[in-house]
Amino acid sequence: MKILVSTLKYFINEFVIIFCLIFLINNYIGKADKRIGADEVGYYEYLPSIFIHHDFVRKNDSVHQNPNLYHRINSINGVYVDYKGYKVNKYSGGTAFLQLPFFTYTCLTSKLEGNFNDGYQSAFQKSFFYIAIFYLFLSILFLKKLLVLYDIKKHIIFFSQLILVLATSLTNYVNFDAGFSHIYSLFAITAFLYFIKSFIKHQKMNHFVWASVFLGLIFILRQPNILIVFFIPFLAASVENLKISFATLFKNTRDLLLSILLFFAIISIQFVFWYLQTGDFLVYSYQGESFNFLDPHFFSILFSYKKGLFVYTPVLFIASLSLIWFAYKKQYYLFFTWAGFFILLTYFLSSWWSWFYGCSYGLRAYIDFYVIFLIPFALMLDKLGKVSKLLIMGLSLFTIPLNIIQTYQFKEYILHWIDMDKEKYWKVFLKTDNQYKGLLFKNNFDKNQYYTVKEITIGDISCPENSVTQVLKISSTDIPDFDKASIIQVFIDNEYQETNQTKVSLSINKLNESHNYYWHERYLIHFHQTKLNEWQTGLFNFEFEPITDHQDLEILLNVITANQREHLKNIKLKILSTK
Repeated sequence: MKILVSTLKYFINEFVIIFCLIFLINNYIGKADKRIGADEVGYYEYLPSIFIHHDFVRKNDSVHQNPNLYHRINSINGVYVDYKGYKVNKYSGGTAFLQLPFFTYTCLTSKLEGNFNDGYQSAFQKSFFYIAIFYLFLSILFLKKLLVLYDIKKHIIFFSQLILVLATSLTNYVNFDAGFSHIYSLFAITAFLYFIKSFIKHQKMNHFVWASVFLGLIFILRQPNILIVFFIPFLAASVENLKISFATLFKNTRDLLLSILLFFAIISIQFVFWYLQTGDFLVYSYQGESFNFLDPHFFSILFSYKKGLFVYTPVLFIASLSLIWFAYKKQYYLFFTWAGFFILLTYFLSSWWSWFYGCSYGLRAYIDFYVIFLIPFALMLDKLGKVSKLLIMGLSLFTIPLNIIQTYQFKEYILHWIDMDKEKYWKVFLKTDNQYKGLLFKNNFDKNQYYTVKEITIGDISCPENSVTQVLKISSTDIPDFDKASIIQVFIDNEYQETNQTKVSLSINKLNESHNYYWHERYLIHFHQTKLNEWQTGLFNFEFEPITDHQDLEILLNVITANQREHLKNIKLKILSTK
């Protein structure tokens, strides 16, 4: 019983923080319905391919020799790329390696949905949340162990763990994007730094052996993350400590050789994966994607509204101010070793061809390295006076609700996944009402590719509050070539007040029957073209696949008001078809 109580006491911080996160997800942010999509499929696909489909070994099957195999893998867009006539998984296998125990459990305990289990059913989707929570738990546990080595006060350690989980984009990558590799990499890097710091402090070779194991895991999770070895000088805290540690290594050649063997044994997992798929042990799987070290986006990756690290995770900017404290305290070794690594890391990450790293929340490539911000931050807080400490901690805590709100905005399509700028950011800043969902996701199209099938002028209308007003009802027989139409543009003059909850709906139905071909509704403010809260001609494109079954159809346009009257001016429709 005493052992159980002492164990619970040791893990109490981690339990409390994980509970807070799950509470926020369940009661505010909302659970994600699907967690295996986009890049997540690539990281995970190793497991279904090996254990369910049994089609992982492809080195003897060229692209054209096994049509059944390649029909399946070609259906997974963006995961498999062509390499010397073979198909190779673009993504590294380390994430699947860490998911394997949970995948096995899910396979053994979940019921099949239908007659076929392909590894992507709801049970597997749900398991990703628990896998991410598990590795997040280990990440903050190793963060605690790491900060204990610095003799940081307990309340500062708890604060650092809390900030890591609730004030950074980890909140999103545990839930909505739980299948990405970043939480797994954060765990591996944090554990590696703990064992390296422990080795430097205590000079015990078993700690270095474990560090080598985690360095190998870092490699198979995400090869560029091997850069973390350049953070070791900061952990050493002095040149003298570095010299002593190197001397210890070469005095214990047996353990050093064991460490090297373990490192190569683990990274060989990825080499074997590549060999089984292509026949080559060394493969560059990101075909057509690369780094451009002559054109880094140093400022954008940190400060742009598109994805800037310090814009979407401002607590890290506060944490980086510890550099000023290092300089003030004349701890120049720590200043230069930390700044040097951060500049190297940022230069490397910002040189990737897609420096914003695709459709994602914030600058996700930094997640793996979050711990490097928290070490100097905790060191500074531990030594600051009471007033300064409370001020900085209070300011940092303020970033928690900001992060939670923005995580919700990202999940609910209020923040755009890839196309943010200054105007858009402040347009939806801290906005969570339903009318903002999808506001920034309007599709544009090339006007040169379309021609107008028919133009309809409706004019002005007034709609009472809490009502559905039919604005237009027209038969497809009155529209030439409607079977070729794919866009109905609706123009409305209005002030587009951001508090306005009026909706506009468009539906296409089979005439005199209940069958519906198309239905879509958008809030009126989604029609805005310039700024909200100003008079303008708004526009929304209702897009659909051409309806070619030669049925008589009716097109309905309705205005649905809430608790206010609505006056809409100069309503006009254009029905467009591709040229």
